[in-house]
Amino acid sequence: MSRIALLFALQVALAVEVAVGPVLGSPISDAAYPLLAGRVTESASAFAIYRDADSAFNHGYPSGFFGEISKVRVNAACVHSDTDPSGCCAAAECLDTTRGNVCRITFDALSLWEYAGVNWEEPENWAALGYPASNGYNLTGAEKLVFEARSPTPGGIQVRFGLGSSQTGWQTVTDWQTYEIPLSTLSPAPGLLDVHVLFSVVTNGYHCPSGGILILDNIRLEPPPAAPVGAGSRSLPLSTQTFGVVPAAADPFPLDQVIRNVASTYESALTILALLERGEPSDLAQARSAADALSYALHHDSSGRPLPTAPDGSRGLHNAYSAGELALMNAQPGGALAGESRLAGFTVPFESGAQYWLLMDGATGGNNAFAILALVRAYQILGEPRYLSDAVTVGRWIYSQLLDPDPSGYGGYFLGYRDSPADPGDRNTGKSTENNADIFAAFMALSQADAANRQEWARRANVAGDFVMAMFDVASGRFFTGTVPSGTQPGPGVDPTGAVRGGEVINVYDFLDASSFPVLAMAGAPRYHGQIDWRRPVQHIASRFAQTVSAGGATYRGFGLDGGHPGIAWEFTAQAVAAMKHVDRLRSETAFASSIADYLAEIRKAQTGAPFGDGKGLAAATVGNGQSLPPVDQCLETPHQRIPERVGLAATAWAIFADSGINVLAPKYPVVITNRDAAQPIISSARSGFLFRVNGRVSDASASGFLLDDGSGSPVRVLCGGHTLSSGDIAEACGTLDNNSSPPVLIAPAGLVVKH
Repeated sequence: MSRIALLFALQVALAVEVAVGPVLGSPISDAAYPLLAGRVTESASAFAIYRDADSAFNHGYPSGFFGEISKVRVNAACVHSDTDPSGCCAAAECLDTTRGNVCRITFDALSLWEYAGVNWEEPENWAALGYPASNGYNLTGAEKLVFEARSPTPGGIQVRFGLGSSQTGWQTVTDWQTYEIPLSTLSPAPGLLDVHVLFSVVTNGYHCPSGGILILDNIRLEPPPAAPVGAGSRSLPLSTQTFGVVPAAADPFPLDQVIRNVASTYESALTILALLERGEPSDLAQARSAADALSYALHHDSSGRPLPTAPDGSRGLHNAYSAGELALMNAQPGGALAGESRLAGFTVPFESGAQYWLLMDGATGGNNAFAILALVRAYQILGEPRYLSDAVTVGRWIYSQLLDPDPSGYGGYFLGYRDSPADPGDRNTGKSTENNADIFAAFMALSQADAANRQEWARRANVAGDFVMAMFDVASGRFFTGTVPSGTQPGPGVDPTGAVRGGEVINVYDFLDASSFPVLAMAGAPRYHGQIDWRRPVQHIASRFAQTVSAGGATYRGFGLDGGHPGIAWEFTAQAVAAMKHVDRLRSETAFASSIADYLAEIRKAQTGAPFGDGKGLAAATVGNGQSLPPVDQCLETPHQRIPERVGLAATAWAIFADSGINVLAPKYPVVITNRDAAQPIISSARSGFLFRVNGRVSDASASGFLLDDGSGSPVRVLCGGHTLSSGDIAEACGTLDNNSSPPVLIAPAGLVVKH
């Protein structure tokens, strides 16, 4: 392309970007970013011993019973009641949006010389197992125990509190009170190294002869210890806010019980991408922290529930992990070892004893694809080569483990590995249009970042893209949801009535993201841009999935995930807006401008006023009068998921993307320019939205970079730590360009510098 033609094309692209492109600093994004920041930093900002039942941020377990152990019982999943003599509500309709769960300790009557108590221990059942050699916490830096306590027992209850083998004097607990106990006042003086008992409660027959009840909440150490976890303190952001509910023993479980500690890989990736896009110094620090946690999870899988490893040694990520500190402090009964990644889960109460069920411990290609997108973008902006290495590892795993090898079918990539209780090697050979669109986007991002394997990643991406295009229905203008193996029986969310090819049949069920994700990922790709009219899937979304809901005294308009279940899913509403913006941008049109403005206004309205919101993030769903429903029903029911009326990262991040005109599924394709073009004024407007590739001969090479001259006499300074070039080499470099200096400066990760 000539210089004149290139600049003209760039000007056209820029005109569209300016019209409907990224606009940071609007009310939606300004309010939402603090939520993302808070979720990323939450684990490091506090050291909770008990916050809620199954909280990701709890340290230790109330498992160390001592004395008359038959006369003390702990219920860590109570919903507080001011009126019930037990101190807790027993009805399934109980919901506490303020305190969450509280911990109830019940003491039976004790004879004069009897005592009973419980320790919060790490590891669980440490004392009962004979005090095995294990890792304890380093609590250096903590100064006081802080908690809230009350007793519904008439006249109150007398107890002693403690840490390690140290205790307070006798405390009389009656009405709610916040206790702040300096560690220096405990007797004897507590040691803060290698601590296994983080908190304790004890009473005896002299002080509590008739027994009694103690209610505890928000037990914590302040300030947080400087380095409490020896195995590594990486953390992923909590996906969804939850409230206090009475746990159920059978499905349907209230989602507040189920997703208490979930940090999904998908939502963690979205958070990283959003933080990188705004790119303020604090954003970059938080994005680095979350990216480091993804990297840690990738290389420290759970031995108790491992994902299959590819023959070449590559590996993938689980669908979710536990939020809070990612690394296990000690080995667990299920087989996971100290230092390995904590998986998400929830406690199910049975008469025979509680059981902990793992959750989202399988792996899909789509979730792993979003991890690739986040890691590649982190590599491009933060310059850490290991992020690219990890993204390549995950990409190789998807290709090795999920590629459909059967040439007689529709091609593409299988859905992935099922969640428990199925065997971890149980692969789901259905295929998802949305997942394949994600994989296309991820592999195209790798084709830009992994310069040495650019063509191979593009080829692998096209396998996914071709499958997606095979799912396009010309008659309706939408994308079918994917395929299922031939013979699959119809069921919730499965309508296998489409065309058969090889051993699979098209699943014609209609999901919004089956149409929105192909638009975002593929409408701008050269291979697919001209194959269909990309307005049609967006028009289908607008006509098929629109919902109007009344809740909390207001009316909201948005989109559902499918057409048959009433309620608004704000994540998918934002995806629809993002798709509208993307199509208008590609066509240099404003065909959807009115709809975009209307739905952004609805998103803002939901952000500030929808039930169960916090004024910052978006509740994942809003259903008709959902605030008055029992907790188990406070969600949007769909065939494959229950979307809660709770503030979530996915809805919040997608609201930012829709608001700001950011398309995280469209990699930034590099623009090849001459060195002389690098100095053109138009580059100043383009540098935020494009990557640039320059070529030439290397000179003035040093450890931090080099000059690159294409013979025009206008060199470009390339900043690239870790490059291996020498003066005189012929090379190309790709990265972000700053032409406010002379010569212009290109900042390029080492992986995007190639010697020819």
